[in-house]
Amino acid sequence: MAPWWVAVAAAGIALLPRRYCGWVAAVLFLWGAGGVVLDAFRAFFWVTGIPAGSFAEVDWPGAARRMTCLVAAAVLSTGLLRGGESRHVWGSSWLGYAAFAAGFPYPMLKLYWSLGGSLARPAVYNEGMPVMELFCLVAGAAVSLALVQSWGRRLPRVVVLIPAWFATGVLINMGALMVFGITSQALGITDGPVDFDDASSLLGVGAVYLSWLVFGLTLGGATWAYQRTTRPIASIIPETVRL
Repeated sequence: MAPWWVAVAAAGIALLPRRYCGWVAAVLFLWGAGGVVLDAFRAFFWVTGIPAGSFAEVDWPGAARRMTCLVAAAVLSTGLLRGGESRHVWGSSWLGYAAFAAGFPYPMLKLYWSLGGSLARPAVYNEGMPVMELFCLVAGAAVSLALVQSWGRRLPRVVVLIPAWFATGVLINMGALMVFGITSQALGITDGPVDFDDASSLLGVGAVYLSWLVFGLTLGGATWAYQRTTRPIASIIPETVRL
């Protein structure tokens, strides 16, 4: 998890007028939000009372800080993207297809292990068929393709946008958690569980989390493009023209 001062630094940098400062602040807020998905799982077990051992223990102040950072990162990034729309083209369909491809590595790896594969497999692995991972693969593939293929334009926007933005947030948060966590541990900023002497484990775990991060970033780009290109015509026409 990120140190508390990351959120403070991000808030301070966000007040500076330069555009690149906004992006730096958004990245720092994203670092500060790392682990909010795990907080949500912990809160779920805490509320429902489902036995989960220590995983049902919630750091409420930390969870509130991470959620605030997540909201700040989303709001700041959205504002920066909207402000730069005149200089960027967000209609590239390759983002959706890249997201489609990025959804395969993790479920396929779990399937490979469940079928007896040993490459990069953890020393203790007692999981069976990865049913949930395969379900998420199918759902993620469907959403990715809906964002860029013609049949997706015939669906209600909300049916596509809600799961797409939700998945984007979860994937980027979990993927960034690994990137920032390993980097900050390597630099001595934070303590962590990573064993830098175990190269195979580091590469295996890193590849999985990086695939989540790439999946989230490409899915987010494709979702932003879909949202812009499927807006009602009245919201696209400038106000002066409508008058």
